Amino acid sequence: STTTDATEPQEIWPEFMARLPETLPVTVIRNKADKTGEKIEFVEDVRYPLIRLSAREEKGIDLLRDHLKETMGFNSNTEGGFLARRRHLQALDAAAMHLAQGHEQLVVARSGELLAEELRLAQQELSEITGEFTSDDLLGRIFSSFCIGK
Repeated sequence: STTTDATEPQEIWPEFMARLPETLPVTVIRNKADKTGEKIEFVEDVRYPLIRLSAREEKGIDLLRDHLKETMGFNSNTEGGFLARRRHLQALDAAAMHLAQGHEQLVVARSGELLAEELRLAQQELSEITGEFTSDDLLGRIFSSFCIGK
């Protein structure tokens, strides 16, 4: 997001925006609408969303908050979303535990086989978040970087 002072002329923004990568998601936020008399609103522009607000008068803050939540993929009716995030955190904790145990197996017991098993279990936990990723997928990625020739 980019915040602009609404007292600045809008004519300066094409030059600024031209320097930004096309793929960069930008939201223009014009503050100080209380000084300029601009309408407090959210405008879905062709190129960039625009939010006019007054931070001093605390007007339009809800528009900004809602837009940021939507941009980050957070729905206001996300009781299930919260549960999904909790499940993700639990999977991350379990994966971290397996990684720590694998490190211990390698350092203390010098057991590469037990490390491999802990890595597999960590991968399984992470696939709960990212989707299925099999050991064949992993081997494919590893061997795709090797060039085997005569």
